[in-house]
Amino acid sequence: MIASDDWGRIEAITLDSSADYPDLGQIRAYWDRRRGDRFAPRRADIDPADLKEFLSRIMIADVLRDPMEFRYRLSGTNIGSVHGQEMTGKRPRDLTPAAYGELIHAHYCEAVERRQPLLHLILLDTSQRSRSYARLLLPLSEDGETVSMLLTIDSREQNSKALRDFFAKTLPLVQAS
Repeated sequence: MIASDDWGRIEAITLDSSADYPDLGQIRAYWDRRRGDRFAPRRADIDPADLKEFLSRIMIADVLRDPMEFRYRLSGTNIGSVHGQEMTGKRPRDLTPAAYGELIHAHYCEAVERRQPLLHLILLDTSQRSRSYARLLLPLSEDGETVSMLLTIDSREQNSKALRDFFAKTLPLVQAS
């Protein structure tokens, strides 16, 4: 999936394995244990005390329907730092640049439709520099039938400063419009 905007382009590559990202593999194994024989665990099955070392890189989004939308219920401190703003209460489409927000929204829609984890390598490319990070997207279900929330985690193997610089340059463009 590729999107572009005046600032550059983004690309998401679907990954089959988290072997290159051991921390994401740990979270996936934890999610698998918590879900048991269900397609996804409930939010109550996820204990933040079990995830202390990961919390700064985790987001939880509520799934809203008719129309399909998502709202961040929780956003880790590292995510807010990278984006230059608190993300709790915002939507993926509020992310900047707009093409990035649309890409994330599309991934969330895919996770709801497929009802299974998704792992992506997100590439952010401008004429000056390229940056990337891996993100694991995990469905949660309160009723055992539908996806009611999404839990996302960004890999520890990323250059947070480079990502922060990227989003800092795109945020003023949005605020000025």
